[in-house]
Amino acid sequence: MPKFGPKQQGRRPRERRGPRHARGQRRRNNVVMVRVDEENLSRIDELVASGQFNSRSEATAFLIGEGVKSKQEMFDKIAEKISQIQDLRSELGEMIAEDTKPSETADQSTDNAQ
Repeated sequence: MPKFGPKQQGRRPRERRGPRHARGQRRRNNVVMVRVDEENLSRIDELVASGQFNSRSEATAFLIGEGVKSKQEMFDKIAEKISQIQDLRSELGEMIAEDTKPSETADQSTDNAQ
């Protein structure tokens, strides 16, 4: 018979339950720490209490995923703008590198002065 701590006496050993809500084949290997207000925490706890999720972590990951899906058009626009910004930064870097190269005319005028 397994030994139980004082708080566990009379309880069954905890079994690892599988996820109740389908999440597809995606693995959640990234950790994000967030602070939420009491109302949102209560809603997350309701999802867990409903039995559809095993933990606050699973319920929160579900909510984040649903939020991202519902705003997909906005994220597509953001990705496009980020790509444009990266292209402009690259163009500026090339422009600055070209402008700071020693010019041949400056080298020639230095040679002529000597």
